[in-house]
Amino acid sequence: MANRIGAHAATGLAGVAALMLTATLAACTGGGSASSSASAASTAHDVPNGKQLRAILLGAADLPHDYTEESIGAQNSGATLSAAASTVDLSSADCNTVLNLINTVGQNSLGEASYASDAFTPPSGLGEFDETLLEFHGTDATTFTNKLGAALNRCSAFQASDASGATQSASVKVTPGPRIGDESVGFTVKVAIGNQTMVMNGAAIRLGTAVAVIDNSLLQGQSTEIDLTKLAGMLVPRMRSVH
Repeated sequence: MANRIGAHAATGLAGVAALMLTATLAACTGGGSASSSASAASTAHDVPNGKQLRAILLGAADLPHDYTEESIGAQNSGATLSAAASTVDLSSADCNTVLNLINTVGQNSLGEASYASDAFTPPSGLGEFDETLLEFHGTDATTFTNKLGAALNRCSAFQASDASGATQSASVKVTPGPRIGDESVGFTVKVAIGNQTMVMNGAAIRLGTAVAVIDNSLLQGQSTEIDLTKLAGMLVPRMRSVH
């Protein structure tokens, strides 16, 4: 199945960093086929579906002019809503799994009812801006945001590993999220590779039943035109418009 997360799912966070160094970073937000049918979901918990979320994603016109959309284009879960329970327990997941979820939340069965995602790269190819919108039933969005924040705090320092068993020192720092929405958590991820460091800055922002996860990856010292707070400020009103 073609999707935008294949390379990341196989190699883990350490693989992401290595891909950045070789300028072959694959798109890393959610992708793939539509979620399972929502026939079991209560109409009292109806939320926007993937197609509706796709319509409010940030586009090329919202990003710096030299950023281009990944060739596979935006992905979403389609017109149906999922009622499936989460298959990933953030309370006990290992740190490699937690950090991969930052980049692949739309494709990891986290109990979301629907999702949409996209990714954009600068001219150098060394870096990427990712966005994923998730919709949850009931209070599941609050639960997800709180568990994600706790998991990130738990992973302040550890050894990231890839499929080959190679390890690199990694760190996660939880930071204040943008002061928008109902709650938010910010994060900075660093992975040391030789004498270089991959840095990912991001945030998860909840608005009611919706959670936006946005992040920007680059090599330390590399300049970027991405302003995550500004982009979050553009995205949240769009989220509000479909609720």
